[in-house]
Amino acid sequence: MTPMTLFSRAAYEWIHRLSQKHKVFTSLDLSSEEKGALTRWTETEFVYSTLKLDKVEVSREKVADLAARPTDFLGLSEEELTVTTMLEALRTIESLIASLGRAAELAPDVLIRLHNPLNTTAGFRETAGDTNRLFKPTPAAHLPAVVDSACRWFAADSFRELNPIEQAAIAYLRLVELQPFERASDRTALVAASLFTMRSDLPPIIIKPEMEPQYLAALSEGLKTNTRPMVELMADAVEKALDEMIRIIEGKRKRK
Repeated sequence: MTPMTLFSRAAYEWIHRLSQKHKVFTSLDLSSEEKGALTRWTETEFVYSTLKLDKVEVSREKVADLAARPTDFLGLSEEELTVTTMLEALRTIESLIASLGRAAELAPDVLIRLHNPLNTTAGFRETAGDTNRLFKPTPAAHLPAVVDSACRWFAADSFRELNPIEQAAIAYLRLVELQPFERASDRTALVAASLFTMRSDLPPIIIKPEMEPQYLAALSEGLKTNTRPMVELMADAVEKALDEMIRIIEGKRKRK
């Protein structure tokens, strides 16, 4: 298991910054129209950035177009199906939080739904996985039990005492480590990790393409049990998203 790294007092500067940005954001008292605009923005940016991080060639305009449409999996190209699957995964998290609030949790069946919204009979990886990565994937025969154990850990009181950013980073690294699916496990792990920020009224974790070098370095360190760089990267990503969301709303109000 990816251990929790102890942080120095200086490392918690990002907590103060995020808290201040979040206070500014919540003070905006958003209208229904403004909430809708921000939902479309976060869905577009999250899906576009996550797919680019996973080396999927897609345009932001295509993602925005599909995000604005009612969900429909029929007659889609391969690119459109990939985007729509990611949008549906993020909306599954949104729906879970809308229903359960801060009690929303990851569970093995939730992970499978996030990865395979069209196939309710799908399950975890049954092959050896990608053995060319920085770590050895969990043997397929052990995956159901190990994923269940990880989800129980994420729901433990001791884990819930952590900051949502820490929760997201640790959960992400653990799921990447497990490689639960045949392909695209990392992007599903980022959707799953966003549950921890979103249930605390923060945006999903949007790691934009220009952050890729820092992301790769943080991932390498995280898989060597040093989780601090990934925590700080995700804190930076969430802070930048809040900044942009505040600018979007303030810009809309100035134009009225």
